[in-house]
Amino acid sequence: MALLSMPVAWFANEPWGLPGLLGTAVLSIMLGQTLVWLGRGATAFQRYQSMQIAGVSWLLIALFGVLPFALSAQLAPAGTSSAAALQIFQQPILAFFESVSGFTSTGLTVVAYASDLPMHIQWWRSLSEWVGGIGIILLLIAVLPAERGALNLYFSEAREEKILPTVKSTVRTIWIIYVGYTLVSIAVLWWAGEPLWRAINHGMTAIATGGFSITDDSLVNTPARVQLAYIPIMLAGAVSFLVHYRLLLERRALADLWRVDELRLLVWITVGGLGLLWFERWFTVGDWGGVASAFIWVSALTTAGFASVDLSSWGDAALLLILVAVLMGGMAGSTSGGLKLLRVALLLKDLLGQLRSLRASRHELVMLSHDGERVSPTHLADLGRIAARLVGVFMLLWLLGVFLVLHTVPVEARLAHVFFDTASALFNSGLSTGIAGPDMAMSTAALFSVLMLLGRLEIFPLLVLVAWAFGRR
Repeated sequence: MALLSMPVAWFANEPWGLPGLLGTAVLSIMLGQTLVWLGRGATAFQRYQSMQIAGVSWLLIALFGVLPFALSAQLAPAGTSSAAALQIFQQPILAFFESVSGFTSTGLTVVAYASDLPMHIQWWRSLSEWVGGIGIILLLIAVLPAERGALNLYFSEAREEKILPTVKSTVRTIWIIYVGYTLVSIAVLWWAGEPLWRAINHGMTAIATGGFSITDDSLVNTPARVQLAYIPIMLAGAVSFLVHYRLLLERRALADLWRVDELRLLVWITVGGLGLLWFERWFTVGDWGGVASAFIWVSALTTAGFASVDLSSWGDAALLLILVAVLMGGMAGSTSGGLKLLRVALLLKDLLGQLRSLRASRHELVMLSHDGERVSPTHLADLGRIAARLVGVFMLLWLLGVFLVLHTVPVEARLAHVFFDTASALFNSGLSTGIAGPDMAMSTAALFSVLMLLGRLEIFPLLVLVAWAFGRR
């Protein structure tokens, strides 16, 4: 990634950005080869060890991702707008926060004026989100010379779907689809009226449902026709790669795909939630918001993180609707964050199964439809318990995060804003009411960085890593 970014610094006439990128590449290669040498006699590893590898990898890559920010901040020509924009990255914690936000495809930022950033840093932010959206472990598996341990690594990054018989073929297929959608997204945004450089950066971060922008106000002042062009891109990023594979390569009919409960739920929530948000805005402020409200709803549901309005000025009821969308997120196996609609669908189906079982007579056989198949309420209850376990851990962690963040923010901060921005970090959304931003305290940035990593890996790999650090297997 760092080597591929060096031509951007060179052609942008920013040679002072080359040391940070080159240093990142050299140190990465040195540490990587050292670890390969140390592990040369290792045997096949187990599931819990793959989780340790995933946790360590994400931490190390986030740390290496700091170098381009920090060194460019030190070497930028004094008195330039680039130097002023980069000055905040002279604080290591804030540079780490930006790196974590990028690689976890969250999109929260400490940059006040993104348009003043040098082009190589704008590119580095976008590239980190683009790779982070699909997952750094998937990038690793794509280039591994063998299949050994690939399956465990694949599962360790919160992925469950297998498109093809082998993990390597699955990962390569995902990458082909992802690159294709990225190129189409860039072309669509350029056609809609975005300048080419902005279309390239925003096309990458939109399909990754990341949210980093190279504008100062995200997309608040972007024309409505351009905002409309972003909506299908964000939705495409929120759809599972398995669905994309079946649609594009297997040429499945839309009627077959419509049987997938999670996809139907995504459509229903997109349409129904948007109608509810429009009504809420019209009822409270007399202005339904039009395209801007539609954009922010899709951005929240897909956890894309682009903003079309100033959320700090919204009332608590409208913020609650947006927060619900952030919590749910997109489909499992997509680039979205959140709890994932698969788990939401399982919990709803489990509830329906329990209600039908209570209503059924003693000898009546109760069956439910799940992804086009007939299953028993008992089977759905087993799946529902697994989903509820992770949802419960997420909710507890969210409340703990709010409790800790409340001790780091000004006393006049609104509680609703603290809840919202903490959820945005944990569920990798990127939308903010202003709690997360250039003016936040170092302690707040550190807490949000931990939450972003926990959310991206869905908690357990980092918990396994912590347990290992304390000597517990």
